[in-house]
Amino acid sequence: MASEKEEATPRRRPPRQSDRGDSRDRDSNSAAERQPREQSRPERSRPERSRPERSRPERSRPERSHPELSSTRAAQRAVTHLYELTTREIEAVVGISKKDDGSWNVIIEVVEAHHFPESSDVMAEYSVHVDAEGELLG
Repeated sequence: MASEKEEATPRRRPPRQSDRGDSRDRDSNSAAERQPREQSRPERSRPERSRPERSRPERSRPERSHPELSSTRAAQRAVTHLYELTTREIEAVVGISKKDDGSWNVIIEVVEAHHFPESSDVMAEYSVHVDAEGELLG
């Protein structure tokens, strides 16, 4: 039984020896080491730089009432319109082109009918035309 009791008590490690001295010196210095050291660095002053003020030339763009619709935003709007009309699962946007009048033609692939296996699903492509603001034209 005595051997079981000895095995149950954890062993403690001996204190480490450091280059600074023995463990008693380390304990007495540890409180001093914990306090933040104040560093006395001389403050450096940077000379003020004078930067010439840049003037940007005014651009001669015509004022627009609406910002130009990006291709990404046009595709998002077309997908939204098509989903609201068909309630079918949108698979992907497979094509997009911009017209001269600022409108967009977006080609969207849709799952018309699900079948098993998935490779036999019936797919369709819709051509959605949105104007420069993203509203549905056809």
